[in-house]
Amino acid sequence: MIGLLQVDGKYPNLALMHLGAWLREMGADVRRISPIEQSLCAIVYAAKVFQFSTADYVREDAIRGGTGWPDWEELPTLTNEQEHVYPAYDLFGCQWAMGFLTRGCIRRCPYCVVPRKEGRIHHHAHLSEWWRGQESIRLLDPNLTAHPDCLSYLDELAASGAQVDFSQGLDARLVTPEIARAVARVRLWGYVHTAWDNIEQEERIIRGLIVLRDALPRGRLMAYVLIGFNTDEEQDLYRVTRLRELGIDPFVMPYNRRDPYQRRFARWVNHKAIFKSVLWREYAPISKPLPKPRSSRYQGPYLL
Repeated sequence: MIGLLQVDGKYPNLALMHLGAWLREMGADVRRISPIEQSLCAIVYAAKVFQFSTADYVREDAIRGGTGWPDWEELPTLTNEQEHVYPAYDLFGCQWAMGFLTRGCIRRCPYCVVPRKEGRIHHHAHLSEWWRGQESIRLLDPNLTAHPDCLSYLDELAASGAQVDFSQGLDARLVTPEIARAVARVRLWGYVHTAWDNIEQEERIIRGLIVLRDALPRGRLMAYVLIGFNTDEEQDLYRVTRLRELGIDPFVMPYNRRDPYQRRFARWVNHKAIFKSVLWREYAPISKPLPKPRSSRYQGPYLL
């Protein structure tokens, strides 16, 4: 038996589902496994997305892949054939379709691995390669708005009739009224995600956010706010306050989850009832743990 071990990630690992489907076509007995089932497998493939997650339990001879391993750039990746086989959603109990129409990005954000791993933005796959009528689609494209055929992709998603989650976000700096109207024609799954990470590009980002906000139903736009990378407390507070004034929900993403200030600030913003009723300066330390913040759809690139 060949085991597929997903080390981390809230959603099913797309690379493992592609790999599982390809192995099945080769006639292999392949299954998703838990850590304790590794000893039952002749081969184990272990996928890890995030650097901060723990993987001490993964057996030494497992074939590893994903951006979560320290030496991820030296690890094997899916072949072109494997990456374009229809995913084995059933192995992971995945009820929705998920995949990429485009890969890569025009940006070179220093905190992001996408440019290093995927290069410049390019067409990756047609929707029919990984969607076969499922009710919901989780789109994983890092920067769909940057592709020259963005409007065609959005029209294709709208024509599918499926509800769509733009899980990695849309680049507000590239949003035009035409793009915003195309997004609004898509049947949406939850929020439309954007981001405001760079304080120095406020004018361009706010302009795009307003265009997108005005095209969407009220309360459907969320902006991720990265803190702890190259901003200070004053800039963090300014961004989340400005977004709230615009009627856009902020969701704070700490760069260093171990930093007390970043954890505290994220907890304050991401608990919407607290964020709307308590000022940051009044948010005194609380000894007992609060409920977990409302979960974000963001999980980072689903790569192996």
